[in-house]
Amino acid sequence: MQKTSDNEAMLQEIVQNTEMGKNTLDELMGLTYDQKLKDEMMRQKNEYRRLNQQAHTALDAIGAQAKGQSAAARMSVSMGIRTRTMLDKSTRNLATMLAEGSGQGVLDCKRAETDYPQASPGAHKLMEELCAFQTGAEQTWREFV
Repeated sequence: MQKTSDNEAMLQEIVQNTEMGKNTLDELMGLTYDQKLKDEMMRQKNEYRRLNQQAHTALDAIGAQAKGQSAAARMSVSMGIRTRTMLDKSTRNLATMLAEGSGQGVLDCKRAETDYPQASPGAHKLMEELCAFQTGAEQTWREFV
């Protein structure tokens, strides 16, 4: 029998990872005038939203409450973005930041897959989908650099 704790933990990781992506894209979208970059940001934000909703639905199905990103994590990301864009809001700089963030997201996915081996096949599938999406996103952002 699969452990609910592994299952819930993996789904919580998906919620937090996708919220980080959505929130970061929201914050960076207002800093660029590059329409092509904005369009890609919106496309990726919609995918993060879709994956986030699936994780929320799965958590609801097992009777768990989604925890999401902590206020401290959101503030830390926001301060980091402001610091790194204070003097450089170029497409190249924003794309570099997004590529780094996507790469970190991939690492977080891989860690969760290792840390929660007893999660349900559905949770693993959703995590793999998120990882594949972020791997592709990292490549896409590199094209803007």
